[in-house]
Amino acid sequence: MLETHSSRAVVLRWRAYGDSDKIATLLSEDFGKLTGIAKGARNSRRRFPNSLEPLARVRVRFRQRPGAGLAFLESAELLAPTTPFAEPVRFAYGSYLIELADRMTLEDEPARDRYALLAEALDELERGPATTAFLRAFELQLLSHAGFEPQLERCARCERAWRDDETAWLSLHHGTLACGPCRPTDEAPLEVAAALLARLERLKSQPLASARATPFAAMAAEAALLTGRLLALHLARPLQSVKLIEQLARRPA
Repeated sequence: MLETHSSRAVVLRWRAYGDSDKIATLLSEDFGKLTGIAKGARNSRRRFPNSLEPLARVRVRFRQRPGAGLAFLESAELLAPTTPFAEPVRFAYGSYLIELADRMTLEDEPARDRYALLAEALDELERGPATTAFLRAFELQLLSHAGFEPQLERCARCERAWRDDETAWLSLHHGTLACGPCRPTDEAPLEVAAALLARLERLKSQPLASARATPFAAMAAEAALLTGRLLALHLARPLQSVKLIEQLARRPA
């Protein structure tokens, strides 16, 4: 008989299977990203009491045969209510966090750090709005945990640290930053202020709660553009949640 495993997890997504089953993908603390079938989950209020919805934080119990693509989900105990994410803007940003974590994590790889970051981010999003600094900190830390930490402190070519009043240039093909003399000539790089890079570098190691208050003011759009370009290098297609956030931003107040 297969051993039953248990772990805290965040539900990333699910889809219907047959008349009553669900196939759910979760980011777990102890087993990384896993996908499993939950038999009868669309009707069960005992084993899956509204606990396989996206953004749900649960304790999942499952069995999995070695080499099998799908785990067998036995139950999922809801650890935190999803009601705070019923508000449209909070739901949109929560969806962005889980979709990004999903895309930046492969199955069958250790992901304890990414689980911890996502759980921290969801807790923090419940407490307050998704500020520029909060989002940029999450993105940069997720890139680092996934093995794609950007070098923001110095030129990638000559390794000279930035001056405060300097302009750096981001290669859109490689995600590296260069100073003026080392600027690539075979592409049109993105211009970035060194002062912005210094703020972003600090966000790479700050707890999200303290990062939230980092001021960006006029540099907010530039910061979002930069991290967006860095993320795009590792995403096969655009995120669906970004479209939802843009739609809400256009909605009349």
